[in-house]
Amino acid sequence: MVQMNIPIVLRVKFFKVGKLQYISHLDLVRTMYKIIVRSGLPMKYTEGFNPKPKMSFASSLSVGNESLCEYMDLHLTDVVSPESAMERLNHEMTDEMQVTECYYPTTKFDAIRWFSYTYRIKTGGASPALAQKISSALACEDIEITKKTKSGEEKQVNIRPLIRSADVSFEDGRIVIRAVLSASQSAFLAPEHIVKYLRSACGILSDPCIINESYSVLRDGAYTEDMSPFR
Repeated sequence: MVQMNIPIVLRVKFFKVGKLQYISHLDLVRTMYKIIVRSGLPMKYTEGFNPKPKMSFASSLSVGNESLCEYMDLHLTDVVSPESAMERLNHEMTDEMQVTECYYPTTKFDAIRWFSYTYRIKTGGASPALAQKISSALACEDIEITKKTKSGEEKQVNIRPLIRSADVSFEDGRIVIRAVLSASQSAFLAPEHIVKYLRSACGILSDPCIINESYSVLRDGAYTEDMSPFR
């Protein structure tokens, strides 16, 4: 009887905040290559003239966004303790990027259907009244933005079906939006599209000076179709 080789995949959940929000996904991959090699984990490597550790990431994060729930799968040659792997990886990381959990998964990344985000917006006229105006704008049946197709053409797209929820409040002088957006591979909604829509619909964040107006985006949760936490 021939025994099939069962892949050994270790899932790593980590956060990326602070100055590291400004590195691209490609830079993140390169950084992780170095971290993994230094950690000494028993990694599988790609074949060819330039072998690299076999690894994959869940949906990439846009430059300028922070995240508490980034996911990376590592392909190993031997089983290691998740606690040991977490310690070895964190030893090579900085305070702005740390592993919060390691485990052997039973799901794939395509099980992620939703991401939750928290927006904190500093804008002129921020008030409970503006928060209500933004809330009403996000509750419209049609939320259209202009997107470029793969061929480079522009077209109007209604993103309302991709917004599961959007709660808006006024807190400490800022507008705070807690939104759950589609994260499926076929219908991914980047959080920047919400800001783009609100610029035109509510007139916020139109000042080019970041001293006067600015915003931050934090990805803080990943969920399956029924809103169960992704693992």
